[in-house]
Amino acid sequence: MAIDFSQDAHPEAASFRILELDRVLALVAARACTAAAKAALTALQPAPVSAAPRLREALKEAAAFKALIRDCGAVPLAGIEDLRPFLEEVRFPGSWLPPRELLILARTLAALEGVCAYRENAAARAADLYQPVASVFAGIESFAPLFRLIESCINEDEEIRDNASLELQDIRRRIVAARRQISTHLSGILSNPDLQPFIQDNLVTIRNQRYVLPLKTNFRGTIPGIIHDHSRTRQTCFVEPLESVLLNNNLALLLQEERQEEINILSMIADRLRQATAAIVRTLLQILALDQLQAKALFAEEIKASAPVLLESWTAGFSLKAARHPLLAAGAAVDRVVAIDLEFPPGRCGLVISGANTGGKTVSLKTAGLIILMARCGLLLPVSPESRVPLFSLVLAAIGDEQNLAASLSTFSGHLLAVKAILGKADAASLVLLDELGVGTDPKEGAALAQAVLMELKKRRVTFIVTTHYNDVKSYAYEEEGVSSVAVAFDPAIFKPLYHLQYGVPGLSNAFLIARNLGFSEELLEQARSLLDEGENRITRMAVRLEKRLAHTAGHEKELLQLKQQARIEIERGLRLSAELAAEKEKLQAGAREQIAILVKEARQKFKARLAELEMAKQVLEAATAAAGKALLETPAEIKLGRLRNAFNEVRDEVYELLPPAPTAGAAVNCAEIAVGDRVQVAGQTKMATVAAIDASRKRFTVVLEGNLRVTLSPDKISRHLPGAAPGARSGGEGSVRIRNIVAEESDSGLGRGTLGVTGPAQVLNLIGKRVEEAVELLTLFIDQSIVSGQAKVEIIHGHGTGRLRQGLHESLKTLPYVSNFYHPEAASGGAAVTIVELVQR
Repeated sequence: MAIDFSQDAHPEAASFRILELDRVLALVAARACTAAAKAALTALQPAPVSAAPRLREALKEAAAFKALIRDCGAVPLAGIEDLRPFLEEVRFPGSWLPPRELLILARTLAALEGVCAYRENAAARAADLYQPVASVFAGIESFAPLFRLIESCINEDEEIRDNASLELQDIRRRIVAARRQISTHLSGILSNPDLQPFIQDNLVTIRNQRYVLPLKTNFRGTIPGIIHDHSRTRQTCFVEPLESVLLNNNLALLLQEERQEEINILSMIADRLRQATAAIVRTLLQILALDQLQAKALFAEEIKASAPVLLESWTAGFSLKAARHPLLAAGAAVDRVVAIDLEFPPGRCGLVISGANTGGKTVSLKTAGLIILMARCGLLLPVSPESRVPLFSLVLAAIGDEQNLAASLSTFSGHLLAVKAILGKADAASLVLLDELGVGTDPKEGAALAQAVLMELKKRRVTFIVTTHYNDVKSYAYEEEGVSSVAVAFDPAIFKPLYHLQYGVPGLSNAFLIARNLGFSEELLEQARSLLDEGENRITRMAVRLEKRLAHTAGHEKELLQLKQQARIEIERGLRLSAELAAEKEKLQAGAREQIAILVKEARQKFKARLAELEMAKQVLEAATAAAGKALLETPAEIKLGRLRNAFNEVRDEVYELLPPAPTAGAAVNCAEIAVGDRVQVAGQTKMATVAAIDASRKRFTVVLEGNLRVTLSPDKISRHLPGAAPGARSGGEGSVRIRNIVAEESDSGLGRGTLGVTGPAQVLNLIGKRVEEAVELLTLFIDQSIVSGQAKVEIIHGHGTGRLRQGLHESLKTLPYVSNFYHPEAASGGAAVTIVELVQR
């Protein structure tokens, strides 16, 4: 529903008009592309406080869209029309749209293709910026087939194309032939010299869609035929010769066929439109929301608006930091608009702003009121993001001259009626803005009346901002608890206002300074000063001292702010350097790890080559032994084998010199202190287990792992002990399967703790569920890791299964240079489901 700015039907209607909310909404609407969005934005109405969650979401969405526009540009919405009236025309079967309306529809569908293209580009180019507003684009569909269909049937001259259908193409070809035949026939009659005296013009023309000849009226019976029309002067009659009637009839039939085929084509397009009507309407509604959101974001970008914190309760105070009047911000460069800070700490309910004329008092009132109303309209606000903006349920303003000669109201009477209306509505959830309260009457009486109004507002706990020139009202604000006196800054040296607010001091009206600047004589001004009573002079002198003291304090605050900024810069610089050092350290460590991996790989390759040589030598020795006797060749074989072993040890020692020292084992767990029900951590596990049973010798412990898996293990597998019963601990049945511990995480990969399915110092690798090729690769890296960490023995869990995984792992273990032996443990420790691998020690 639109806001009625002309009548007081709405409790805030007068405030909307006074604060010029309609002008702000008009500026926002001007950034929209579609007529529907412009109308909706113009009709925006401030929402109630109960809509605060929706308003916060609206500001967040608008801020996200503003960021997207800054990176990807505006969404191309130009050319999109409201198609719902056209769709209503073809709602019923058999109805169709004329070509002109179909062209309008086609242009809109083409524009929708541009929106879809923008969506795809934004999602790919700026995914982090697009994601927060993805829901706005979600309901927009592409209608490319329908657009291409219309374009293929209708040309830019709003005519149906010849190739819209084969039937239409054939009919139009026959029409051209029929017209040519008629024109040739009638041209032959015109060329007859005997008929020249009776013919008015030597041309063939058309009347009532039939070809005719122009004859002089006096001789219309010379050529037998049908008279279709006369000229305006009645000097010419248009006759269709009887000889051409059949030809014209044939043409008329063809034209009827053409029209029917055109209707068939238009009906076919209408059928397609009916099928897509629901989707088109949904898309247009989404475009409407998108257009409104984009208009808000574009306006916010222009006035440099942000999304501050919105408050439903302001008992803890609120603040409008760096607030700018939206109309001023929209019409001037940002650096030319002076921002103000409106501060309401806890306990403060009112501000009384005083100071020189043209100093910005009234603008401050309007700025506060407009920002509150804009927040309730879901618009981004021209304030700092750190601001805390309250959502007042009512904004009540009395600003400007309320004089009404037609109603016999003076300026003062009109002002009093406006204040009376405000007092009748104001409560603790209201913001009251009063400009020059008590003006237009005797200053003493006006000041007294103004103070009484402020006392009433404070009694009701109403938040108010008031401007005044009355010293008594300034004194009240300075002395009254909960009310603050604020001055608009003025530079007496240049006789110009500075437009920012100074808290804690009353502002001087500076009437004498302004009068001097306007050319009043010094003698007149001195006489005026002498007429001020002592009380007025005392207040003026006090205000001057306070202004000087405030200026001195402001200088110190400025220096302190500069020091804080320098300190922040140095802290940020230190953090940046620390991050760079950490990155460089990580880079060096990564390079070292890569070099170690290369060396290990080279050592493995060299050993494999030596092993291959040894195999060949072994085969040669076996052949020689069979031929000449084993005793003669034992010494050379031993020498050859020793040489190969020494070569491998040299390469291995080179690698070991580059590797970091093996990690030291953690403190041992005192198993004598472990009791049934205690919580322990099994080596290789990340979650705690519960002790279910302990044998008499305390050499075997049964624990319950996650998933109610019972495992029996030796004391050296327990890496941590937490005394006390686990909550909800319970033991499994006698049929629980007992296997070796550690089911490692299968999703990790790489070397180090928590990788390759390995966790903890127990060095256990779980390969259950892996393919043979993947398991062999993980096994190789795992053995390298175990060698680096100084392990002498590791366990491989592969399960029973079909046996293919176990066989593949055993074949690989035979080729690894660091493996000295491997075997299955006893059945109680896993049996054939586990392989124990013994490693070569350095």
